[in-house]
Amino acid sequence: MTTLVVEAPAGYEAERRYVLDVVLADWLGLDYRTETRPGREVRLRLDGEPPGPAVAVPDVLFATPERDWLTAASLPATPLAEGVAVAPAAGERLPVLYGEGARTGERLLEAGPGGARLRVDVFGSAFFMLTRYEELVVPDRGAHDRFPAAASVAAREGFLEIPLVDAYVELLWSALEAVWPRLRRRPRAFEVALTHDVDDPLARLGRGPALIARQFAGDLALRKDPLLAVRRARSLVAARRGDRRLDPHNTFDFMMDVSERNGLRSAFYFLANPRVDAGEGAYYVVEHPWVRRLIGDVHRRGHEVGLHPGFGTYRDAGRTAEQFARLRAVADAEGVVQERWGGRQHFLQWANPVTWRNWSEAGLDYDCTLAYAEAVGFRTGTCHPYRAFDLERRRALNLLERPFQVMDVTLFAYMGLSREQARAKVSDIARECRRYQGCLGILWHNNEVLRTAREHRFYASMVDGLG
Repeated sequence: MTTLVVEAPAGYEAERRYVLDVVLADWLGLDYRTETRPGREVRLRLDGEPPGPAVAVPDVLFATPERDWLTAASLPATPLAEGVAVAPAAGERLPVLYGEGARTGERLLEAGPGGARLRVDVFGSAFFMLTRYEELVVPDRGAHDRFPAAASVAAREGFLEIPLVDAYVELLWSALEAVWPRLRRRPRAFEVALTHDVDDPLARLGRGPALIARQFAGDLALRKDPLLAVRRARSLVAARRGDRRLDPHNTFDFMMDVSERNGLRSAFYFLANPRVDAGEGAYYVVEHPWVRRLIGDVHRRGHEVGLHPGFGTYRDAGRTAEQFARLRAVADAEGVVQERWGGRQHFLQWANPVTWRNWSEAGLDYDCTLAYAEAVGFRTGTCHPYRAFDLERRRALNLLERPFQVMDVTLFAYMGLSREQARAKVSDIARECRRYQGCLGILWHNNEVLRTAREHRFYASMVDGLG
């Protein structure tokens, strides 16, 4: 197997090793080893060959003095220059997060007989985006203590809907391929990951008369759907007989039907709070008999069961582990056997790197929290899964971050889109994921697909159009 030698300046060894592992080994499937060299660039050459062509990459972020690490002094200087890319679309302009001598309008890659030179710091820029570096530096926080999209360099510089890290990796691969045409990369394929946070499995569960009355009012005043109010009334009568099939939130069989028709495996993330607490958006306990049966049904139909840690757990390792244990106990009793376990934080609460660390220590295999509530797009700059990194303890974690770009509440409540506008936005994000042979991650709540023909048609047609 061909081995690359990566010659890099000294310093930030753990950080360099992490991003080289992700980009070169995990994503491109290349074997590599490192050597230390002085200077302000990283050079890649083939092992065991006489001195010859090399690929040179600027070394900018990891040239940061230690005193400036994780401070505002190390953030990208804005406005960003825009360079001309050569891949995957020649002539496309890409913003340069970190670069050396990059000026707007210049090519980001120059290749010739002596090798290739990039004007973008691929490795430092990838590290910045994947680790959510800026979220430990920029103090802005919005609702539920969330880092807001508007505070991110991606939103401010207009590339939130572009998987910029993936574009940089393609640029790097173009350089490697130009210099060494015999190199082969790991193959990839576009996929769709449908996920469903089970915040509210049944409309009546965990609610008293006042909250149920508000649901009827919402059907009439907000949704302007008197037929839904009639269905809701019928479901309340049926529920007294133990029949939950008419419940407006009970759309699980429908959603699994849609997934199966499209050859997809959905993931359902369940709250495992120790008590019902409507103030924290917890309307059920995972031990409820109906919820237990639902977990078993999800597994028996070949879909995934996952964890949705409750409000405030994003900074609490003990509660995260406790709730995972509660979910596993119920799942075990229902015969659920899975090779991996993951999920998403309730309300998309996430603190860098504490939440990742909590998940890793609890024994979870992956997290799927990192999208913005108020805007669709690529918060981490990629549509590919990758290993998480603890910026404070400076080490890689035994945890994957799975791609997630689109949430139903984002489209309709935060962005205020119509159904057709939402469909077009999902298609735009899907096109970017397809372009980089990545994963389109979608969160659609079961109670967003209410038991109405209109909602069912929209959801089914949206998923059908993703293939």
